[in-house]
Amino acid sequence: MDSYLLENDLHERTITHKLAEYLQALFPHWNVDCEYNRDGLGPKRVHVLACHPQREDEGSNVFPDVIVHQRGNNNHNILIIEAKKSSRENEAVDEFDRQKVEAFANDLHYRYGALIVFHIPPQDLSFHARFYARGEWTDLDA
Repeated sequence: MDSYLLENDLHERTITHKLAEYLQALFPHWNVDCEYNRDGLGPKRVHVLACHPQREDEGSNVFPDVIVHQRGNNNHNILIIEAKKSSRENEAVDEFDRQKVEAFANDLHYRYGALIVFHIPPQDLSFHARFYARGEWTDLDA
């Protein structure tokens, strides 16, 4: 039923919201949020080399697509997900996305990161994912 979102090329936020709903069921004792932009009470910032110009000591404000964490602190940041839609005309994952996931791990202490590319139009609902943990990237196609 949720394949409708991909088959009809709905907005990335709609797709990541549905993904977050599925993740919430897997992490019942954690908060799963979309585009959560706070680090405690202040804005969520990371240092990303490929970002648009910012003061280097401040970092860049970021709005991760989906995170699994406990709100209000950085002691229990589990997972950051950056998700993209991709078609033949559009190469979705770029250097900025990769660096942003790495920066979440380094600056905000996320244990795991993922880049997920949803193929539009869906090719048998396949996707490509890259997972980041302990400084290493691993690819997964499904």
